Amino acid sequence: MKFIGKLLAYPLLAVNILTAFMLIFSCYGSLVAPIGRWPFASLSGLAFPFFYFLNLLFLFLWLFTWRKGALVSAATILISLVPTLKYFPMHFSKGKKVQQPYLTIVSYNTEGFGMDDNKDWTTGNPVLNYVIGLDADILFLQEAATDVMKKAKKEKRITEQYPHIVMAKAHSESCISKYPILSNETITFEDSDNSCLYLRILIGKDTLAIYNCHFQSNQLKSDEITEYQKFIKNPADSTHYKASKHVVKRLLESTAKRAVQARIISERARNETAKYLIVCGDFNDTPLSYSYHVFDRFMHNAYAKSGAGMGITYHESKLYYRIDHIFCSKNITPLYTWIDRVQKDSDHYPVISKIRLE
Repeated sequence: MKFIGKLLAYPLLAVNILTAFMLIFSCYGSLVAPIGRWPFASLSGLAFPFFYFLNLLFLFLWLFTWRKGALVSAATILISLVPTLKYFPMHFSKGKKVQQPYLTIVSYNTEGFGMDDNKDWTTGNPVLNYVIGLDADILFLQEAATDVMKKAKKEKRITEQYPHIVMAKAHSESCISKYPILSNETITFEDSDNSCLYLRILIGKDTLAIYNCHFQSNQLKSDEITEYQKFIKNPADSTHYKASKHVVKRLLESTAKRAVQARIISERARNETAKYLIVCGDFNDTPLSYSYHVFDRFMHNAYAKSGAGMGITYHESKLYYRIDHIFCSKNITPLYTWIDRVQKDSDHYPVISKIRLE
C-alpha cells in the first residue's frame, strides 16, 4: 500500500470489483436462455477473455503493492475456474501418443471448400485434398459445396479410401466415412437456412449416432464487423455507434435462434437409442454460450476433456474464437483433441479428435 496512495488504491479497487463482477457474469450469464428478460446475458461469454485478462492484471498489481487487494481477483478467478477450464483446457500432457484402438474424427466447416474466392476449384480442390489427406476415420463437414462433393463421390482415389459419402438434402452438411453409413436424415430448422445431418454409422457390431450440426450463422458483413471493431476500440466515437447497435441486434437474433436449434437437437440426442452418440459441428457459439451448455449438461466435450489452450477454430476478420465443437456420450473417451491450423482457405480450422468407444 505504501507504493500507491489511498487516493489511487481505493478507486482502483472499485474498478477491480467491477471487472471481477463482469468476469463472473461472462462465465455464467450465458447459462440463461437468450429468450426472455435477459437476452444480453447470452452474449456475455464473448467478453470472457477481456475480463479474465483484466483480473489477472489486477491480481499481479495488488500482489506487488497491496496483498489484501489481491483477494478480490484471486477469489474471482477461483469462482471462474470451471468455465475457464472449458474455455482454456490444460491437458498439455495428452500429446499425440495415444494407444490403439481409437477412432479419429474430424469436424470442419470448409466455407464451401474456398469456392467463393476460387471458382475454378471445383476440380482438384486443395481444401478437399487437405481434408482427405488427414486420413481420419470419419469426416463431418459443414458448408461443403455440393459441386465439389458430387465430384468427390466419383473420384476413385477418394472412394477407395472413403467408400461411404453422404450429403444432406438441399443443405451443405456432409459425411465422409470409412465405416458403413446405415441411414441419414436432414433435420431442418424453422426460419433458417441452417440444418443438421443425422447419421447412424456401423462401427463393428455397434451403432454410432451422429448429429452433424450447423447452427444459425451470425451473417455479419465484413463492413459491419469493421465498424463494430472500431467502436470497441473507441466507444467515444459516435460515428460507429449505430453500426455497432445493428451488429449487437443481429447477434442477439442469431443467438436466440441457435438456442432453439440446440434444444431441438439436444432433445433428440437425449432420446437416442444408438449405443454411442456424437454431436458435432459449427455451433457459431463459444464454450461460454447457451447452445454449448445445452449439450455440456449430459455429454463430454472432446476438446475440454483432452485439448489444450484456447483452441481457436474461427479466425477471420480479426475475430478469434472456438465455435466448432465435438460432444461425445459418456461411454466415449476423448483421448486427444486438437485444432489443425495448416489449411487457411476456410475461415475455420478443423477440430480433430482421437476417441475410444468404451
